[in-house]
Order: sequence, then C-alpha cells, then structure tokens
Amino acid sequence: MSSLESPLRTIPVRSMAARSVDRWLAGVNSLRPQTWTFGIAILLLLTLTGCSQPKDTTAPPVSADQQTSPPAPPAASETNTPTTPAEQPAATGVKPIFEDIAEEAGIDFVYDRDVVEGRWMIVEVMGGGVAWLDADLDGWLDLFFTNGGQLEPGQGPAREAPDQLYRNLGPSADGQIRFRNATQQAGMPDGGYGQGVAVGDYDADGFPDIYVTNYGKNLLLHNNGDGTFTDQTDVAGVGDTAWGTAAFFADLNADGQLDLYVANFIDQTPENVRPCDYGGDVGYCGPGTYRGLQDAVFVSQGDGTFVEKAKALGFIEPDGAGKGLAAVAVDFDHDLRPEIYVGNDMTPNLLYTPVESVGTDANQPTPDQQERLYREIAVTAGCALSDQGENEATMGIACDDLNDDGLPDLFLAHFHKAKNTLYRNLGSLQFADESRRTKIAATSFDNLGFGAVALDWDRNGFLDLFVTTGHVLGPNAPPEKMPPQLLRRTDRTRFEDVSGDVAGTYFQGRWLGRGVAGGDFDNDGDLDIAVAHNASPSALLENRTEAGGSFLGLELATPSRIPPIGGRVEVVSGDLRMVRPIFAGGSYQASHDPRLLFTLSSAEEPAQVIIHWPSGRVDQISLTGDRYWRVVEGSLPVPSPQPRSPAVVLPSSTLPDATLLQNEQP
Repeated sequence: MSSLESPLRTIPVRSMAARSVDRWLAGVNSLRPQTWTFGIAILLLLTLTGCSQPKDTTAPPVSADQQTSPPAPPAASETNTPTTPAEQPAATGVKPIFEDIAEEAGIDFVYDRDVVEGRWMIVEVMGGGVAWLDADLDGWLDLFFTNGGQLEPGQGPAREAPDQLYRNLGPSADGQIRFRNATQQAGMPDGGYGQGVAVGDYDADGFPDIYVTNYGKNLLLHNNGDGTFTDQTDVAGVGDTAWGTAAFFADLNADGQLDLYVANFIDQTPENVRPCDYGGDVGYCGPGTYRGLQDAVFVSQGDGTFVEKAKALGFIEPDGAGKGLAAVAVDFDHDLRPEIYVGNDMTPNLLYTPVESVGTDANQPTPDQQERLYREIAVTAGCALSDQGENEATMGIACDDLNDDGLPDLFLAHFHKAKNTLYRNLGSLQFADESRRTKIAATSFDNLGFGAVALDWDRNGFLDLFVTTGHVLGPNAPPEKMPPQLLRRTDRTRFEDVSGDVAGTYFQGRWLGRGVAGGDFDNDGDLDIAVAHNASPSALLENRTEAGGSFLGLELATPSRIPPIGGRVEVVSGDLRMVRPIFAGGSYQASHDPRLLFTLSSAEEPAQVIIHWPSGRVDQISLTGDRYWRVVEGSLPVPSPQPRSPAVVLPSSTLPDATLLQNEQP
C-alpha cells in the first residue's frame, strides 16, 4: 500500500478514490518528486527574476487609425479586485435550457466500441470524436462522427463500422431542423478504430476536407464537392500509424499552405497490455504504464501532398514524454502568430512558440536546427504543471478569453478526484494557475472531464463553459458514467456549477462523454453542442435558453482560403467589449463550428468590429446584429449563411448595414 493510501483507510469512500487515482498514476509517481522539486526551482527562479509578474498583462493597444472606435472598458486586471462571495453579482435569472433533440432530428449514431472481456486495451473506451462542417456549402452545418468497429481481427464480431456523416437538411415544414444520414452516399470508408477528427480545406478548392485519427493508420478524406469523399491518405502521405487523438489544420510554417498537426498518445499494444487493480476492482491501466508517442506534423508541399517534419520544426518530445490527448493552435501573445499548446495525460503539457530566427544562440546552427521554427516553453511560461508542481491528466481544452482582459486563457479538463485547471494568460507568454481562485477546482473533483467548449449561453457578455464527463477505468471500477457540467461565470473571475438548474432530461442523466463540438446548427445565434458518447447514443443539445440581448456571428476567410488562425476579433457594442481568438483544435477529439459568436448590447445600434488578420492587416467594420456575416480579408462583409460557390469572388460594393470604417495594410 502506498503512503498516499494509508491515511485514508478510515474513510472508505475517499480511500477508494485515492486508490483509483494513485494506481492510475502508477508508473509516473517515481518522477513526481523530481517534477515537484523542478517546479519549485522554476517558481523560485521566476520570483527572483520578476518573470512571474510581467509588466504587460493586458492586450496590446490598438493602432492609431483604430481610435475612432468607442473606448474599450479597462481590462479586468485593472478594474476587478478579488471579491468575497457576498460581493459577487446576483444570478441573471436566466434559466439554461439545453434539449437533446438528436433522435427527433434524425441523428441515431452510437459509437461502436469493441470491448472484449479480459483484453483491457484502454482504447476501447477513449472514443469517439465529433465535428461540425458545412460539407456541401449550403449554409447549414453538417455533423460528422468518428466510429470504432473491430479493434483486432479475430477478436469480437467482425463488422464494418464506417465513420458517420449526417447532412443538415435545413428547416422542415414545421420549422425544425432535420438531418439525414449521408454516410453511404458520401462513400465513407471503414477507416479503422476512430478517435478524433479535424476539418480543413487542405487543397484550397473551397470545400472542407476531413482528417480522422485512429488507433492505427489515420485517414484523410478529400471532399469532392459533389457530396462524396475520397480516401487520399496514401496519396497525401499522412497515414500516421501511431495512436492518434487530437488533430488540427493550420499554417504552421507561414508559407501560405495548410499544414496538419496530429497529437499521439501511448504505445499500448496487444502485446504489452495488462490490467490494473483498483482496490480490488480490475480496470484499464493508466498512461503511466506505457510510453508516450511523438506527435506528428505534416507540412504541406502545395500540391496535395505532405512531408512529416515534427522534429525538424522543433516539435520534440524526448524520452516518451508526449502523451497527447488535446491540442490547440492560438495566438497567446498578440503577435498574430499561433502558439501550439498540447495537453498530455500525466506528463508535462507543452507550449510551442514561433521563433524569430534560427541558430541565434550559437555561432553556427546544427543541421537539425536549420528549419526549426518553434521552441518549447511551457515550464517557464507556467502552463506545464499544476500550481502544486504536479503533472495533470489533461483530456480536453477550452481556449478563449475567460476573464475579459482580451487575452485567450486555457481551461483544461482533468481526472476524477483531481481539479480541472484554468490557466490565466498574464500576457508576454506567462500564465498563472488560477483554478482555485476562480472556483474551477471546486466544481470539478467529482467528475472526470473530457471535451469542453466556451460559450455565452445566458448572453451577459461573460463566456461560460460546458464540459462532458465520464470515467475510463471500466465498468468493474466505479464510478463509470457521470453527469455533464454547465458552468456559469458569475463575474470576470469566478465560475459556479449550474448543471442542476438546466432544463431538459440530458443533464439529469449520466454518460460516458468524450468528444464535444460547439456549433450553431440552426443558425439562430446561440451555440448548440454535439456530444459523442462511448457506448450510448450521441447527443445534440439544442440551446433553447431564453436569454435577452443580441448576437453577432462572423464567418472569416482569406483570399488564399487559408483560415486566419492566429488572428483575433474585437467587438464593441455599448458597454460590452469581447475579444475572441481565431483558433484551431481544442476540446477533445473534436472540431468546432469555425464561426465566431459575440454578444451585443443591442441589435439596433451597429457594433464596431476590429479584425486583426494574421497577415498584419486590420479591418475595422460597423455591423448590425442578430445575423451572421461572411468577411473575407480586405473585402466588405456579405450576409451569411447563404449557399455559395467556392469560386465566388465577393463584391466590394457598400451594403446598407455594413460599413468598412477603416483598414490598415500590414
């Protein structure tokens, strides 16, 4: 019995949880004393050098030609001192309503997990993934699920289990949205034991393509533009065979082509798998039992093919330390170049930042440094370990401005009887674990979190959080299924769990939640949520919350059709100011609706919109609310959604309710 277990023997419930957590960490506990000591050393060093309190903790000032915008409110760090519970704002009185309408909408997908008694391969219970995409460019989001199937030939029943595509048919005669299963029509192959999914137009033909991570060879599905998809994995050279989890498309080397990042997990195989004992209950072993796998980075060659260059670009995970389950590309320091954050399961998380030049710290760069574009800085940035200097089990990521200071923060979903984490972005690539002060920690101990998404469900201008949950030890080591969580931000710094107040039956149930993708499938201006479950029907949570206020939706594009990852958008409406990053990835094995939603104080008065494009261009636009707008860099907006051709060149004529106020060339 470990030293952690002995003091808890007189408290059976807690000792059982402690034993479960302790054995899940088996194989990494030998590293924890060194990690703790190293973490303390780093904290002391930062304290002595002053790096833990950078001078610039707010968003950079806007350029001179943007000063015609209404003045932005002061940053949260300047106006809000920590408040006592009595000083917190009263509840808005808005009751959250999320109805699971999957069945009535025509979505009947159940992830085909291949659980074989006595095999104990944890991949059985780690899927699946979910993505929103407008596959046919008709202006309505379609829904894609990764599927499982037979994990090993000869074990369990043989069957085909292709990934599933549901086409959004738009409103029916009764006004309700309906979906139709288009899997067979689309030609979806039986592509392996599915995990995560990424969406991106890798060949810039105007139609979104799909990349599926698997336990085994991954899959690239090219969108042919006629409702069908073709397997282009081998042609493109992206068939990574490691256990892939999270993935996203982004231009990682700034060459104007869309590259692909793939997070890989552990080297569990039928040959090295074994069960673990959890206080007398047998279950799946945790990541400490296995070696981590190097992530893959596929660099586009501009002709539909890719070359793997993870290590050449600086994405290096030594000694099997990378056990990635979540990843996001976002600009944390407002230099318009995305950082890459990778959430690992019980090894330090990683933060890669672009570097200006190569070999500046040595007289001559070595050959393997010639192409290096990124360096890893998570420990010195303060987002590798917990506030106690320990590794955490990062399953999911929500990345957005969660305290209204204009900088994107990080919410991480973690293990049962351990806290979830909120890293506050302090600016200058420095972070602070504020999980306890924000009460994120207090809301998380009873659950094991997976996919997550930020949304303003009550339209008060504060981004809230949805988290799906469910354990991973297996049915013989309870608890297994868990209730979902909806967190409401009560002010600029604190959250409360309002899951028990949500109308609808879904929040009263317990699930093995995995992938979560946010998307406004009915185009009504509030974010709906698709949840992939393991072993039960997937959910489509329609947001029916009767919140006041108005919305503004933005679909952003560039003339090159490369998504503007690394940019950001600032919207000022009355006394509301929201800054949202343009990012790729996030959640758990999922791909969100790429459009951005903002809360407005009024739909009548035009909102001032400032778009910072990764090219350095700044467009300042006046837009009316309660509708979506499609904005191509440098052009005037057009109303959206509407059916469109991928070859359409947007007009430059002035629209009556959209005015380009100013633009700044890079």
